[in-house]
Amino acid sequence: MLQAGGLSTACDPTTLTGCVPFSDMDANYSNGSSIYHGLTANLKKRFGNHYEFLASYTFSHAIDDSTDLQSPLAPQDSYLPGLERSTSLFDQRHRLVFSGVYQSGKLAGAGFSSRFLSNWTVAPIVEVASGRPFNIITGNPDNFQFSPSTSRPNVVASGTPATPCGPTVPSKFSPTGFFQEPCYVQFAAGGTPTLGAFDGNLSRNAGLRPWTVYNDLRVSRRINFGERISVDLIADIFNLANKYNVADVNPLFTSAGQATAASDPRQFQFAMKLSW
Repeated sequence: MLQAGGLSTACDPTTLTGCVPFSDMDANYSNGSSIYHGLTANLKKRFGNHYEFLASYTFSHAIDDSTDLQSPLAPQDSYLPGLERSTSLFDQRHRLVFSGVYQSGKLAGAGFSSRFLSNWTVAPIVEVASGRPFNIITGNPDNFQFSPSTSRPNVVASGTPATPCGPTVPSKFSPTGFFQEPCYVQFAAGGTPTLGAFDGNLSRNAGLRPWTVYNDLRVSRRINFGERISVDLIADIFNLANKYNVADVNPLFTSAGQATAASDPRQFQFAMKLSW
């Protein structure tokens, strides 16, 4: 009986003499494959005529079949790891960044306007980026692999009736417009489920977060006190337009995409720099 259970036959269950303190050992693998496509284009103007700027655009597509570090290290179905191949969680398809610096310098003339408009620096930076993917899950261990954080829903057609496990849920992330939770109850009356029958057919990381726009601005002015001493008055404004940027969303298929966190609103930072 002990041997059939994978234990040493020399083991004495009463005294534990000759017993090995474990039986079967699961084999865990961390291997995976990934591929990355990328294109970067830059437009740069060197400093001249009081200003410079840099515009950079990046197109990228990251694809892998391994689980991301931000989620539990397990696929939806350990028997079918190949079904995990999809867009990576960190994939960001489009990203455009523009930054520039304008310096007024010292204007000619001795009037008030010339002195007031001299030695100003204005430096904006704007970033526009597409949203990153997220994995849509059911939140239940539907495939009996004891991993509710990896089970995904089924994509079903419009008008599909509800099952004992739950209703048909509308969602903009479904190719057909509707999701349904995989249901084991259909086999309760008889029949043998096939491998993967309880797995959701939605691909991994099928959701997409909204686009983000970040816009910051620095305005500073240098005031000279003689030839050796100067003071820089600096004002930094983060998220100048006070744009609402979604930082994270709900991954559950019943409310997938609903915002759960946001980036910081408009913020101001003031500083003074003394040079001598």
